[in-house]
Amino acid sequence: MRRLVSTLFWLESALAVAGFGLLTARIYLQRTTWQKVMYPTWQDTALGVLLAMLMLGMAVAGSAASERWAAWAFLKRWMLQVSPLFAEIRPREMILLSVVAGFGEEALFRGVIQPLSGVWLSSLLFAVVHVLRWDSDGIKMMAFYMPFGLLLGGLYLVTGNLWGCCLAHALYDLIALWWIQQWMRR
Repeated sequence: MRRLVSTLFWLESALAVAGFGLLTARIYLQRTTWQKVMYPTWQDTALGVLLAMLMLGMAVAGSAASERWAAWAFLKRWMLQVSPLFAEIRPREMILLSVVAGFGEEALFRGVIQPLSGVWLSSLLFAVVHVLRWDSDGIKMMAFYMPFGLLLGGLYLVTGNLWGCCLAHALYDLIALWWIQQWMRR
């Protein structure tokens, strides 16, 4: 299990390096500055926290639905599949993985892909990356993740700043990892 968490961390790190590398190239080619692309402001911080809470509410609602309705059972099957992977993850690893994934994925999907392809395609690619298996459950998980990508993409469209998106994603991942671990212990 430790090896799997380590592999996941390295995969997310590679994604983060690619995301920030391509974002750096975009900033250079467009002759703009990092301050215009990712600058922490109080407004963007507050919007990022609010968006993380909205996404967590959506995930909790989906989890509750998976207990009651057969159409949502795919989410429970996904939880049962993913939960053991994070059963032994340590708090500092949760924080590190959440920050690397949140900032790296947002740099790539919102900072690089969205300006080139638009919010819908970048959100679809974001959802595809989060699919574990290509079966009917995987397609449903893609549909589950698509609104998260659209919300993050919408925040970037509104603010023009990646900070809130990165914060929302990292905070969501951190709380979701903690929640999955607590769920496993029950």
